[in-house]
Amino acid sequence: MGRCSSGGMQDAGDGTPPARTLPSWAHVTKIQSIGEVTMFQNLEIRNFRLFEHLKMEKLGRINLLAGCNNSGKTTFLETLFLLSGAGNPQLISTINALRGFQGFGEAATIEAVQETAFKPLFYQFDSNKCINITGHYNSVGPVELTIRFERKTTIELSLKEGLPGSPFVEQLDRLWLSPKTENILSDTLHLLHKSPEVIHTAHLRFSNDGIQLDNSPDNNPFTAATFIHARGGNPSRDATRLGNLRRRKQGELLVDALKIMEPRLQALEENSVAGYPMIWGDIGLPELVPLSMMGEGMTRIARILLGISYVADGLILIDEIENGIHYSVLEKVWSAIADAAERAQVQVFATTHSFECMEAAHKALGEKLMFHRIEEDREGRKRCVTLEAEGLAAAIHHGFEVR
Repeated sequence: MGRCSSGGMQDAGDGTPPARTLPSWAHVTKIQSIGEVTMFQNLEIRNFRLFEHLKMEKLGRINLLAGCNNSGKTTFLETLFLLSGAGNPQLISTINALRGFQGFGEAATIEAVQETAFKPLFYQFDSNKCINITGHYNSVGPVELTIRFERKTTIELSLKEGLPGSPFVEQLDRLWLSPKTENILSDTLHLLHKSPEVIHTAHLRFSNDGIQLDNSPDNNPFTAATFIHARGGNPSRDATRLGNLRRRKQGELLVDALKIMEPRLQALEENSVAGYPMIWGDIGLPELVPLSMMGEGMTRIARILLGISYVADGLILIDEIENGIHYSVLEKVWSAIADAAERAQVQVFATTHSFECMEAAHKALGEKLMFHRIEEDREGRKRCVTLEAEGLAAAIHHGFEVR
């Protein structure tokens, strides 16, 4: 059983009417903005994946994260996603799936589950220490998520002591067990979510009998969140989100934004002619064209902007935001993202490897942008260096490497 110390925060969300049932990649807000944008103001992480301890002491409305490969940029987005879920254990499986882990076959052992699904969540694979994520959400106050691992072994013994074939023979100073005695293993992740008004507990349990999720029915996230992965996506989900946007008579906002990439675009619509919902566009040809056939950049921008509209009053997490987008239009893309985020009152977190993307964000957003670089100190420990507009401008001007 792991030992834990207090400290951590949480938020999660969706963004359209809270009456519907949501999939594991999104959550619904129950917080209303009063006077100011609801958002995370800081974050602290302990013992999660690459981070033994990382603090981000100042977060903004729009946050861009940079750093070398394997520095922890995606891990940072995952912490926000878990924190936003208010201790929903299903999100553990979701973040593993986003990294390509598709689950287990019928022959999987409990040891295999621990090695591949549980241990990689913990810093240096040490599941004896608790994961702890804390932060301050300005409309709620301090929030905290603690994840603790526990392994239990149950030994089944026969009650027919002393009879032929008994699995044990008791002696004066010891108990001898038969090799036929059955061990029942159970690995459990315990999730504890705290905010000033609510405490939730949940459990994700793997045993010889399968997988069990124990989650309180009222364990709802306190803000909306959606994760835009670096590669791939779900065209049907995009079409559904476009339908929601059009229902609110805001579909033209997306059309206008996508003209950055395709000036011929006249209209968008969702259509199931292919057997499942897809987005189709009118670019002046005799027939509509699937959005996916207009290039990766068009699909990427549409997915980001639809995600922002979907998580109103929440946050969007975008991994490798520049993927598929030509550097020459990045500044306009950032302006479109900022406009959409302002309309929907959404906090943005994005990662990048691109100097051009960072420079374009600075030009488009100025003081609206908060730039964070995750790096290692001399002892190899992760730390975050945060630059606001003036510091980032100086770094760009002098050619300092800040990616």
